[in-house]
Amino acid sequence: MSSKLVLVLAKTIQVLKNSTIYADNYFTSIQLVEFLRDKYQCRYVGTARPNRIGNPPLMSKKEMEKKSTPRGTLDYVSCNGVFAMCWKDNKQVTVLSSDAGVEPLSTAKRWNKDTRKKVEIQCPAVIKEYNGKMGGIDKSDMLTHLYKTPMKSRRWYIRLYGYIIDLCTSNSWVLYKRDAIALLEKPMPLKDFQLKISTFARTYKNRPTRMLRNTPEPFVLPRKGQRTSRPSDNLRYDYSKFHCPEFVNQRMTCKFYSTKDDIHRSRWICNVCKVALCLNDSRNCFQDFHAAPLPHRPLRPHRTQRPLHQ
Repeated sequence: MSSKLVLVLAKTIQVLKNSTIYADNYFTSIQLVEFLRDKYQCRYVGTARPNRIGNPPLMSKKEMEKKSTPRGTLDYVSCNGVFAMCWKDNKQVTVLSSDAGVEPLSTAKRWNKDTRKKVEIQCPAVIKEYNGKMGGIDKSDMLTHLYKTPMKSRRWYIRLYGYIIDLCTSNSWVLYKRDAIALLEKPMPLKDFQLKISTFARTYKNRPTRMLRNTPEPFVLPRKGQRTSRPSDNLRYDYSKFHCPEFVNQRMTCKFYSTKDDIHRSRWICNVCKVALCLNDSRNCFQDFHAAPLPHRPLRPHRTQRPLHQ
C-alpha cells in the first residue's frame, strides 16, 4: 500500500523522467526503487527498513550498534544501479538510492556525551542529499507534535482537522520567526505563539451582520439613562471612512465637550462613530473630535482644569 501511494503521487509530476523522489522508511522498498527506475526512469532516495532492502551483504544491526563501532562508520553495496548503505549515527541508518552515492565524503557535527562537546564524523553524500530535501518535512513533523491539539474522536476526519490546525500554526510560526530575525527582533517561542493565537480566537467577536462597504450601519438610539460607548481611536481617526454628521430627533450628550458639571446636548451624531457631537454656530465639536492629536502639539486642556502656565 505504501508503494502504491508513491506511484499515484509520482504520476502527478509533469516531467517524471530524470526526476528524483525523496521519501522516508515507511514508503521505501527495493521493489519500488527498481520499478521507478525501469518503467519511468525516475531516481529515488530514501531511508529504508532493514527487512525491505532485499538482504544485501551489509553489516548487521547488532554489529553496527556496538560501542566499539565508532559513529560515522558506513557499509554499502551497489548492484544494477541501486545503492544500499547502512551508516551509524545515533542509531543505524539504512538508505536506498538510485541517485546519490557515498562520495564525495563530508563531515557532520554531532554531540558527544563523553567529551561534552560537538565532534565531527564522516558523512556520505547521500545523507547530505537526503537531509537537504527531507529536513523540512522532519522539522515540520517535530514542530507539529510539540504542542499537539488534543482531539480524541472515533471519527478520523476530526483528528485530521486538528492536524491541519497544528500544521498551519507551525508554518505560521516559521514565517514569523524568519521575519523577526530579519527585523533584528527576538522571536517568541512556539508555545507563546500558539497561546496568543488561542487568546485572540477566544476573545474575537464577529460582527452580527455582514454589510456592504458603503452601506452605513443602522443607528439605534439609546434608551433614557443609557450611555453610548466611545469609539476606539482606530475608528475615530480612520479617514478612509466618510465621517458625516447625521441629524436625529433625540437630543444626546456631546461626547467631546461635555463634562460632569457642564453638559451640552446635540441632535447631530457622526454616522461612523455613532456618538453625539455639538455642531452649531458657536461650537464645532465634530471637527475637533476627529482631529488626531499630533505628538509635538500639546493637548487641549479640559474645561475644569487650569492651564499649565497658571
